[in-house]
Parts: sequence; C-alpha cells; structure tokens
Amino acid sequence: MIYDPVFWLLGSVGVILTGISKSGFAGGAGVVAVPLLALIMPLPQAAALMLPVLLVMDAKAIHYYYRETHWQSVRALLPAAAVGIALGSLGMGKLSDATLQLILAALCILFGLWAPLAQWFARLKGAAWLWGAIAGTSSTLIHAGGPPLNIYLLGRALPKLQWLATASIFFAVLNAIKVIPYAWLGQWHLETLTLSLAMLPMAMLGIWIGKRIALRINDAAFMRFCRVLLVASGGLLLLKAML
Repeated sequence: MIYDPVFWLLGSVGVILTGISKSGFAGGAGVVAVPLLALIMPLPQAAALMLPVLLVMDAKAIHYYYRETHWQSVRALLPAAAVGIALGSLGMGKLSDATLQLILAALCILFGLWAPLAQWFARLKGAAWLWGAIAGTSSTLIHAGGPPLNIYLLGRALPKLQWLATASIFFAVLNAIKVIPYAWLGQWHLETLTLSLAMLPMAMLGIWIGKRIALRINDAAFMRFCRVLLVASGGLLLLKAML
C-alpha cells in the first residue's frame, strides 16, 4: 500500500478535503476520506488509518476556534455521543457498513434539502440525545459523525465561529474516546500508523485552507454551504453503500 500511487492520490485528496471541512465547514464533508480510502483497502483499516490524522486536525481546529465554543451544546451532546461510541464499538466488524451508510445518507439528503424539517427535528425534546448518539455511532464505525452533528447544530442557529468551535470540541472528545475501542479491537498495525503519520502534512494543509475559507464567508453563506455539504455527504455515503 505504501508504494501504491492510487492510495496516495485518493488519500491526499480525502485528507485535504477533510481538513478543509473541519476548520471551514464544521466537518460537514468530513465523511469523504474514509469512503475514498475504502475504495482500495478494507473499511476498518481505512477508519483506523484516519483516526490519528483526525486527532491532529481536531487539536489544530480547537487552537483556531475554542474561545467561541457553545458549551451548552457540547454538554448536551457528549453523553449521548458516548453511548453511540459504545454501540458503534459493539457493532464494529458485525454491523453492516452499507446499512449504516444508507440510513445516514437518507437523513443527510432529506435534511439538507429541506432545512425547516432539519430545524424542527433539531429542536425536538431529546434531539441532543438522538443526534449525539447517531453521531457517536457513525463516527466510530466510519468517521461520519459530521452530518448528524450538523443536523443538530442547524437547529441551534449558532453564529459561524460558534458552530465551528463547538464541532471542534465535540469531535476532539469523540475521537479521543474512540482510541480506546480501536486499540482494544486491534485496529492498528505498524503500516497503518506509518501511513497515518505520512498523511499529517496534507492534514495541516487542509486545516489551513479551511480556516482561510471560513474567514472570508458570512454566516448566511456558511449555513448554505453546510446544507449543501449535508446533501453532498449523503450522496457520497449513498454511492459508497451501493458499490
């Protein structure tokens, strides 16, 4: 794998886009890296490769935005997300990835195209538990926690920087917790960690580009981009599930 040019092409594109998404659009298109890598390697290995890269991205995104964090949303989401991580860990290697991808794809496309519905669902009593648990589960299995988180945040109508900061803190905690089940289930090997390390320059480039984009768009444009990214993420997940 380390000498495969197709791997480096797909991996570089996926990691850069994920970095842009994390610091520019709150992870809305962060599902792109794992599906791209999964085209040429087993999905569990692709997810394991990305986790160390995501942890570094999270640290940089927090450095950019943490002062703007909406702590009320973080506190509301994290307990449910922890439950979701536990469920995802139990299903790792057992639950059909295609099934999860199809469900998540349908939600992303539906709520991205129909914003009032997303806002209604995001304001329901228990919405933090619903979307937090879905984010934790899908993040554990395929690092696709961004779309369900953004569905929840869409209903909070947070300013752009608060949205970005809240997502950064949320995913930093989630990804740190995910190290435990990934290590416990033996997901990492020397080659996988070596490839993760090699991807870090692309990760930093993506994070830097994303921040520059975020500084140049207003809140209304940011919200529109997040809805578009929900639909795009759903389409990518749907395509991956059908392959």
